[in-house]
Amino acid sequence: MLSTSNKILIARYLSRAVLFVRGCVGLPATIVAQRRGINWSLDLRDGVDFAIYLLGGFEVRTLDRYRELIRDGDIVLDIGANVGSHTLPLAQLVGGKGKVISFEPTAHAFSKQKTNISLNPTLAQRIDPHQMMLMASASETMPEAVYSSWPLEVADDLHSEHHGRLMSTQGARLGTLDETLRGLGVDKVDFMKLDVDGNELEVLLGATATLERSKPRIMLELAPYVYAENPGDFDRLLKLLWDCGYQIGDVASGRKLPEDASKVRAMIADGGGMNVMAFDKSQKDSR
Repeated sequence: MLSTSNKILIARYLSRAVLFVRGCVGLPATIVAQRRGINWSLDLRDGVDFAIYLLGGFEVRTLDRYRELIRDGDIVLDIGANVGSHTLPLAQLVGGKGKVISFEPTAHAFSKQKTNISLNPTLAQRIDPHQMMLMASASETMPEAVYSSWPLEVADDLHSEHHGRLMSTQGARLGTLDETLRGLGVDKVDFMKLDVDGNELEVLLGATATLERSKPRIMLELAPYVYAENPGDFDRLLKLLWDCGYQIGDVASGRKLPEDASKVRAMIADGGGMNVMAFDKSQKDSR
């Protein structure tokens, strides 16, 4: 499996080629395009946007997997929604009676997400977007910036591993998932997509009531390298899920992961990640 760094390197070269050709015929780097029945406002100099433009979606294997996991009428949480690259495809799947509640803390990505939602009026009715940082406690301090942009360029301010750029959280609220869902009157959650680059433990610590009550299926990426500053949090994340009665399986192979954090670490390549599904042990499978 390619590391995040190698994926970005490949995308960088492809983006340059596409932009060169477009420039030769007088076309801009920005475009409004339809992919998989969804309208997108895309900047082809951005990694997420370029993937949507070139492949039809961001993380297309995961998007295809959603079709097996999401039912019509489901209540879905997209935590770390960024520009809506998964929010909108999920909204297609929940149908008119379902709902996708999205959470994105940075002003940059949230603004782009709102634009993408507005380009799809039917799906917009199924989406409840929030510029919000979910944490373990509402009393915690909001970080001034988090990673939410993956520009396809070489620059000194990009993360050394995943090549992301820190973006301002100005305008965002901070709170726990349990308190937020209580305020929204949501008492049942069917599915949770969690992609917050090392903040997963904080999110789930603030969601224990939701996990106990609803036992939603959780799709997340396990990437030990994003926990470099607090490596113990990776182990604590796994323990929290296991203690809450979850089983964790590799999305690609369907193989159940051992309930041993050190063994899970050993299964993941340096600088890479593994998409996993966490589901209630009492379920026969992850559907």
